[in-house]
Amino acid sequence: MNQRERLTKLLLKQSLISLLQEKNISQISVKELCAKADINRSTFYLHFANAYGLLEYVEQEIITSTREYLDKIEPSDSGATYILAFLDYIKKNDDLFTVMLIKSNDNVLFPKRLLNEILMNIDSQLQLNVPENMKRFTYTYLVNGSLAIIQEWIRDSYSLSSHDLAQLIFSLADHSLAAFKSAE
Repeated sequence: MNQRERLTKLLLKQSLISLLQEKNISQISVKELCAKADINRSTFYLHFANAYGLLEYVEQEIITSTREYLDKIEPSDSGATYILAFLDYIKKNDDLFTVMLIKSNDNVLFPKRLLNEILMNIDSQLQLNVPENMKRFTYTYLVNGSLAIIQEWIRDSYSLSSHDLAQLIFSLADHSLAAFKSAE
């Protein structure tokens, strides 16, 4: 990707995030995105078919950058390290995650995809030993519970420290997985 293409995509991403603070993706037109980014529509259509295509690009970029950020975390014997790093990353990118995890309520799949990615990363590091036939259900439970906690934390203006929230999420997940650990 050349510099002009990177700049165009960055401007469109910033415009989308800004517009998502005010309205749902279904209410955002390509014309509006282009006006906000100060690019013409033909340039937009060189990269994306519609606003949903741009949203999908932004979502994938967030998942990739989050994964890259967390890959720098040294493996330890506690998934709380990854959770803490993830929470710090959310807080550091507050505007982006507030829009993508809270305000963009048209899009309920993205937060779950993002958290599922984090959980799989933790599982690969810690070998949680969840039976294969129960993994999907276990991840669904952990993702939905963790997502609700993180969304509440953001809505509550980060009233708990990242460390305390990471400990809480890890403790709840660990207790939930205790049944599998004791069955070994």
